[in-house]
Amino acid sequence: MTKVAKTLLFVLTLASAASLGAYEPVKVDGKWNASLQLDAITGHPVLTFKQDGEKLTGTYEGRYGQSELKGLIKDNKIQFAVAFVAEGTQVQGVFLGTVEGDKMSGDVSFEGAGDGTWSAARAKE
Repeated sequence: MTKVAKTLLFVLTLASAASLGAYEPVKVDGKWNASLQLDAITGHPVLTFKQDGEKLTGTYEGRYGQSELKGLIKDNKIQFAVAFVAEGTQVQGVFLGTVEGDKMSGDVSFEGAGDGTWSAARAKE
C-alpha cells in the first residue's frame, strides 16, 4: 500500500469514527405554542428557546407572566425547567420530552400542581 493510500485510509477512518459519535441535537430555536395538561389545571404557554449547541435558555410565558427557562437538548431529547410565582407561591416545573420536526411532547411535573403531559408546535413566522 502506498503512503498516499495509507494516509487516505487513515483520514477516512477518522472521518467515519467522528461521524458515528457526534450527533447534532435538533434545532429548537424560536417560538413554540404549547399546551399542558396537569391533574388539576391546563395551560397554553408560549415557549421561546435560544439554543447554543446542547444548551437551552429562553422564556416561558403563561398565565403568571414571563419566566426564564433553562435546559438541555441531546439528539432529539429535550429537558427544561421553569420557575415562577403563582398566587404567592414559588413553583417549579420540569419538562421532559422528544422533538419530532416542528412538534415536541412529553411529561411535565409542577410542584404543587401535579404531574401531566405537554406538547408544543413551532409557531408560524
